[in-house]
Amino acid sequence: MPADAAAAAADAQRQYWGRVLAATLRMARDVDVAEEATADAFLLALQTWPERGVPDSVEAWLLTAARRRAIDRIRRLVRLRERMASLAVTTEASTAPADVGVEQPPVVDDELRLVVLCCHPALSHEAQVALTMRLGCGVPTAAIAAAFLVPAPTMAARLTRAKQRIAGSGTGIGLPDDVAVEERMPAVRRTVHLAYTMGHTAGAGEALRDDSVAAHGLRLARALHGLRPDDTECTGLLALIVLTEARAAGRFGTSGSQVVLGDADRSAWDRDAITEGLGLVAGLPLDGPAGAAGPLARQAAIAAEHARAATFEATDWARIVGHYDALLRADPSPTIAIGRCVAMSYLLGAEAGLADLDEVLALGGLATYPYAHAARAQLLDRLDRRDEAAAAWRLASGCARTDAERAWFAARAEVPGPHAASRRAG
Repeated sequence: MPADAAAAAADAQRQYWGRVLAATLRMARDVDVAEEATADAFLLALQTWPERGVPDSVEAWLLTAARRRAIDRIRRLVRLRERMASLAVTTEASTAPADVGVEQPPVVDDELRLVVLCCHPALSHEAQVALTMRLGCGVPTAAIAAAFLVPAPTMAARLTRAKQRIAGSGTGIGLPDDVAVEERMPAVRRTVHLAYTMGHTAGAGEALRDDSVAAHGLRLARALHGLRPDDTECTGLLALIVLTEARAAGRFGTSGSQVVLGDADRSAWDRDAITEGLGLVAGLPLDGPAGAAGPLARQAAIAAEHARAATFEATDWARIVGHYDALLRADPSPTIAIGRCVAMSYLLGAEAGLADLDEVLALGGLATYPYAHAARAQLLDRLDRRDEAAAAWRLASGCARTDAERAWFAARAEVPGPHAASRRAG
């Protein structure tokens, strides 16, 4: 396959999967049909673009191909024959050549409504996130399964049940209306954040990041903020993701391996993105009455403190701990508690941070979370308790989710002395 055609097809899937699926679902009103037709359209692109060239309007080509495949599938399904009369009225344009702009690109709102559909209240939060990753971001089922630490057949069955629950809920399978959008907005924000997080720190594979999923999460957050510019949590979500992405390049050393925040090359951070993120945070009610700023706004404020610090040593840990305190009151979470323990260790010393962390770990539920063990290992390193630190790094490596995580944790277990940046900060 010519490299330009392969790259165009890969880029198209990153940019247009959610939009094409949403538009196809609006027409077909069947999740399985829409998903299969969308996958067929991208497969057809891989098969035909090397010979015929990349179309001028990639999105329109994919929309047309997906629409055609959806109609073909519906025609083959006996149970949907009664729908053909109404579908026939909408298919006239699909007889045009595939590389002609047969319809206007769907608005981003449709892509968000697809996420809202995945956040159906009949589903568990885990199912909402998994379905969003599959339908909204086009992540393969096997990768989602790895992120949730379950076998691929188990995740495939969960996704099937989730779609069946939506179909059988009595609310219809079409993209949700404005009332449903508003009711499900907290779940949508939470799901978009977790979708981005699963790209920022990949749940499976060789690389630490999944750039495609992270980029999709950022696009959804921007679209969500565009629709709800006065919603402080939507603003907080966008600020958090923008500020996290701004520091993404600093996560890797010259050899391409992961580095801790204390060793990050801050000159590699995206200053324009930091300026944007700090501007968003400035409009949040962080100093208002208790509860005025929600969990996402507080997390954005923490990210802002890291982003505005010129050096690691200049970080305002007192403000970060204060934000963590408010965050834990609003959204108690063991992973958030770990972040507070680490922040406390830089404010009051590694011994105090370790004592807090051991209390959090004693509550249970974090045995398979690699960054819980990694946090403990770093604190032990700073206290020169090398043997215990090495054991904790090995625990982190044993439950790592990607090859990059596994290799980095294992390498840290072999380092002969405490981490230089950690020693300075501790």
